[in-house]
Amino acid sequence: MTRDILSTDRLRLREITPADLPFLHRIFGDEEFMRYYPGIKTFDETESRFRRLAFDSYTNHGFGLWAVVGRKSGALLGDCGITLQETSAGLEPEIGYHLWRDHWGKGYAVEAATACRDHALQTLGLARIVSIVRPDNIPSQRVAGRVHRRRETFLKSARPDDSGTEFYLYITDRT
Repeated sequence: MTRDILSTDRLRLREITPADLPFLHRIFGDEEFMRYYPGIKTFDETESRFRRLAFDSYTNHGFGLWAVVGRKSGALLGDCGITLQETSAGLEPEIGYHLWRDHWGKGYAVEAATACRDHALQTLGLARIVSIVRPDNIPSQRVAGRVHRRRETFLKSARPDDSGTEFYLYITDRT
């Protein structure tokens, strides 16, 4: 049985299960969705990603990526949750959101990410939560801009010898 984590007016966020992986791979294997990422993922790469950022993270950190499910339909829409990511301030909790494109533009990402932000600050007691967005990913910037309080720019390096790529860091601090 899967464990529910959060609930909003239209959404339920629950732990991801192995049965969700084929649908989630549909997102991470989709060229249109992955245009802001280095490339599409194979099923094995998708499975590895969710093993690290969901299954292992639930055990190690008490949070991770969660399945986003429509409350009325019960349909899986994508994922949203909290993972640890490297930023200019070090390793920080970050809200990520990935929805199948049929569900874009309906406010689901903002709704799910806002619930994750509030959960991180109020329930988990985290002092700060961020979202990392590429400057050319305008749709994701719109979501992060509605969820967070401020934005900074930082360089993120893929390798030690890499000069870095510019990203926007959207930030909310607990008040």
